[in-house]
Amino acid sequence: MTAPAPAPVPTAATTTAPDAAQRDRKEKKARKKFELSRRARKLTLAVHVVTSVGWVGLSLGMVVLALMGWTTDDPAVAKGVYKAMYVFDDTAVTVFSVFAALSGILLSWGTAWGFMLHFWIIVKWVITLFMTIFAWFVIHPVVTQAAKNTADSAGSSSGPGWPGDFLLWSVPGLFALLTVAAVVSVYKPWGRTKRGKAKSPAARRKRAAAASTAA
Repeated sequence: MTAPAPAPVPTAATTTAPDAAQRDRKEKKARKKFELSRRARKLTLAVHVVTSVGWVGLSLGMVVLALMGWTTDDPAVAKGVYKAMYVFDDTAVTVFSVFAALSGILLSWGTAWGFMLHFWIIVKWVITLFMTIFAWFVIHPVVTQAAKNTADSAGSSSGPGWPGDFLLWSVPGLFALLTVAAVVSVYKPWGRTKRGKAKSPAARRKRAAAASTAA
């Protein structure tokens, strides 16, 4: 009767490989607590592209209206221009800016791009946050005042006054910032942040290799 074969002695490779795989799964699960599904990601991206492009187009339209209102000598034209600016700013600009911002947040947190992992995302969000606050709390009251100043096209106060001068330079500036944000989102420059480098696939592989070697 032959003696039973001795049980194989565990080696470093057999003991560390499952542990490394398990650690990698736990790290991946902890790293991505919220993730959009494929269908949700495509829908969110479509909303973000449409609203962002629409915001740029509306901003360009506001630039044209601001120039028309400042250069015209016709009180009726000035009244119509600033009334149109008020309507656009109070409806379409507000809706498009909100949806562009919210869909951008979803795409950052719900995909592999992350929210604070790339410099271009941070720059884009600084621009978006500044533009949203400036547009809501500065531009909108000025547009409202310009529309009020030109409401009585037959009176002596038919011109927009100082609001027209303010809109002449501020609205083109916002359009320029929107254009910069669009270009940055296409080229994605400057690489990863310090946190992004630590969470990169290369860094994870390096940590896994170091852990297996130490074990």
